[in-house]
Amino acid sequence: MPDLASLRPGDPERVREYRITARLGQGGQGTVYLGVSPTGTRVAVKLLRADLAQDEEALERFVREVSTTRRVAPFCTAAVIDTGVDRHRPYIVSEYIDGPTLDAVVAAEGPREGAALHRLAIGTVTALVAIHQAGIVHRDFKPSNVLLAPDGPRVIDFGIAKALDRTSTLTATPIGTPSYMTPEQLAGETAGSPADMFAWGCTMVFAATGRPPFGTDSLPAVFNRIMNVEPDLRAIADPALRELVGQCLAKDAALRPAAGEALLRLLGHAGGVSGVSALGAPQGILAEGSAAAAQQTDSSTHSSSGQTGPGSSSGQAVPGGPQEESDSQQTVPYLHDDPSSRPSPLPSPEPVEGAARRGRGVQIAIGAGLAVTLVTAAGIALASRDTKPDRVVSAQTTGTPQATASQPGSPTPTVSALPQASKTIKLPGSSITLHESDADPIKVSAYTLDWGNKLYVRTPGTDEFTMSDKYLDYTVNASGTHALATDRSPDDSSYSLVSVVDRITGSVSKIKIAKAPVYPFEPQWSPDGSQGLVTLYEVGEDTSKKGQYTFKKYGYAIIDIAGKKAEIVRMHKKDESDGGAYFWRRDGQAVGTWAMSDTTQNIRFYDLHGAVLRTLPNVGVPPSGNGEIISPSGTLLLTHCKENPGEICIWSTDGAAQTRIRFSFGAGQFIGWYDDQHIVGWRREGDKYEAVVIDFQGQVKRVLAVVDAEEYDKNSLRFSRGH
Repeated sequence: MPDLASLRPGDPERVREYRITARLGQGGQGTVYLGVSPTGTRVAVKLLRADLAQDEEALERFVREVSTTRRVAPFCTAAVIDTGVDRHRPYIVSEYIDGPTLDAVVAAEGPREGAALHRLAIGTVTALVAIHQAGIVHRDFKPSNVLLAPDGPRVIDFGIAKALDRTSTLTATPIGTPSYMTPEQLAGETAGSPADMFAWGCTMVFAATGRPPFGTDSLPAVFNRIMNVEPDLRAIADPALRELVGQCLAKDAALRPAAGEALLRLLGHAGGVSGVSALGAPQGILAEGSAAAAQQTDSSTHSSSGQTGPGSSSGQAVPGGPQEESDSQQTVPYLHDDPSSRPSPLPSPEPVEGAARRGRGVQIAIGAGLAVTLVTAAGIALASRDTKPDRVVSAQTTGTPQATASQPGSPTPTVSALPQASKTIKLPGSSITLHESDADPIKVSAYTLDWGNKLYVRTPGTDEFTMSDKYLDYTVNASGTHALATDRSPDDSSYSLVSVVDRITGSVSKIKIAKAPVYPFEPQWSPDGSQGLVTLYEVGEDTSKKGQYTFKKYGYAIIDIAGKKAEIVRMHKKDESDGGAYFWRRDGQAVGTWAMSDTTQNIRFYDLHGAVLRTLPNVGVPPSGNGEIISPSGTLLLTHCKENPGEICIWSTDGAAQTRIRFSFGAGQFIGWYDDQHIVGWRREGDKYEAVVIDFQGQVKRVLAVVDAEEYDKNSLRFSRGH
């Protein structure tokens, strides 16, 4: 077991759903804690310094950037499992590695040599191959970011330095450790994957000698040697390894071997392997490298073994002794969506505690062209209520909001002026008129008529809509470049399909989801656009009613956009069966749904593979309609209040489970969030229905769309943040 440091005053007791139990290390980027996941798994939680989060936009960019590290294959790396923001501080949750850092082992036991050095070289290069194949550059490879675990070396902290560099408002300091920086970094040039190979060469010299190749004295002296002096490699006895390290330390980045080439040479594949490029290696070679590195690994002899925190320079954090930062990852399951958050798919749903929920009908082709009408709520949609709504009335504020402007759960006290409509757009085939401004954060990207039997999609960059007979539903990503669409017809093997549509080129990629009678609905993009989410229903013939069909909630599918594949997750908890569509948590690491009974209305979050992560108890009633209930920033959650479903309750998502704001909501269907200070819903106005923007006092601030009352039940609009 590692030597753990006790928590200090001011240390958090929890970071989101992870309970903090001890310190693992502290460094320039922040503090690493030992944590426990909701499933009881030990994890490493890296909480970045509060002063790095100077700019909210830059903070969001950092989280998006570092979340890409989850793509790295688990070969000699510590897996990054969760990233996000807690109390305005970014955090990274990673696999807990039971082993000290390389620099701690060298300090305690001396340099590595012979087979031990060779295995270390293989394992660390294998990790760099996996990292580079994911399109990521480590940018801070060094001995304190190499852990010697019982199953071989593990590389940690990959991608964080580059994420900080790209979000330049987070830090004004140079990214990198001086003794392991490259000539191109010192020259102010971009550091790509060759920079990692240079740092790898430096790390191998350190492992063989106990000191980095260019010294550790004054910065000018170290930088001069990096730029102008050739290193002494005589301590590396193996001629082949010595030659490889020397090539990696070339001053010219173009002369350094790629990680894939280096791995092949270390494994003895001098003639190359089929399918191996200069950039990487197939998984068989990665597995071979991982296995070779794990043979009688050095860490089995370390009495002080135990995971370090990110960047820890001496293995496990020692009580009272601050250590350089390193990042260790966790293996807990990803957050998973709860199926019960969706409005009822049945044609005639019963109202749920005052919040009437009815969907729209859409037709899909089942089997040999049999058309079946499904009633399902459209993501942000025009839909009917069982009772006519009143106009929006004045707000009611209960108590003093417990969050302040600096806390993630609080609504922003200063409300910016809304852009006013600058144009009207008459939608073809309908009475719907849009009232738009170019500055609107949400706009209509698609709409359906006649209970979903006709779909119109927006031409990118225009106000024109064209009919499409291929898809049931269609939603655009945040950048507006691609759409996620559910196909009306299955393929020849009876598999339902989801299409990824390139809106610029018109090209389409079709992804198999599930075999009939299971069909996908409610496509949603993950916040970073790398994944898709659909809710699955099992369709069957209703034997008691001729010509009618039953729709049983089946689960959901996570779609890997780049990999063009989907993972199906079955629903297992009965209280989620009427909870409506699954929805993304704003960090893209979890999905949620409503879990409801006669006495409780909870929101349950799952990791992306189906493990329960967290339940928010008794947060109220699902909003009528099926709009996005989590605000664009991810800090606020909207429900109908439990005590009075005619009111809207705004909650913080920080786990406090306390209402921040409540106000009357006399409108009909909830459409979604306009921004973090306004929501959108439908209201009746004479013989029309209006989609209106409403502030937290319940006041109408703007009209977005108008439709004739006679069409309100039959048509739906899809609003998106990408246009």
